[in-house]
Amino acid sequence: MKLYHYAKKENTIMQDGLLSFSKSNFFNINDYNKRITGLKTKDDVVVWMESCFVGRSRGIRFFTEPIKWHDKTIETLKNFVDNRYLYSIDLEKIEKDGLIEAVYVSPPLYEHPDYSENDFHFRWGRDEIYIKLNSTQDIDFSPVDWTACDDKLGHRFAFVRYYLLIIKDGIIPPKYVNKEN
Repeated sequence: MKLYHYAKKENTIMQDGLLSFSKSNFFNINDYNKRITGLKTKDDVVVWMESCFVGRSRGIRFFTEPIKWHDKTIETLKNFVDNRYLYSIDLEKIEKDGLIEAVYVSPPLYEHPDYSENDFHFRWGRDEIYIKLNSTQDIDFSPVDWTACDDKLGHRFAFVRYYLLIIKDGIIPPKYVNKEN
């Protein structure tokens, strides 16, 4: 079973592996200040992430299929895909080799019981919702409904499920990574 990850084209994944936030030096502090104010350094972000749940800073986001943009997602999804390379990992192999500490799902926003289209920011703030799964066996590989995404709604991935794998050392070595495009 493959999982898919998008990374900016300027990267060292095939040399250094897929890096979690805690291991990466490529980040924009402003992206995190949108979620919580007062973060000034990478260490501040790591502390904040770890206060959400243990291991979050060692998490890497994955989809169960490549993104399928459509005419209502030119700005959010098409531009995202066009500016990144797609990588995949073999989930069974990294699990067998003991790289995974935990797995979380970020469900589609509309599946959450507190979801209110009129009250999105109040209830959800600017951070993802993660639910811990019992195991990788709980990952849902059924087709993703990309039509739920719409540029007018913003929140690029809030309406589709994706997964956060907590990696024991925060790095998936290059031998486990395949470049898809």
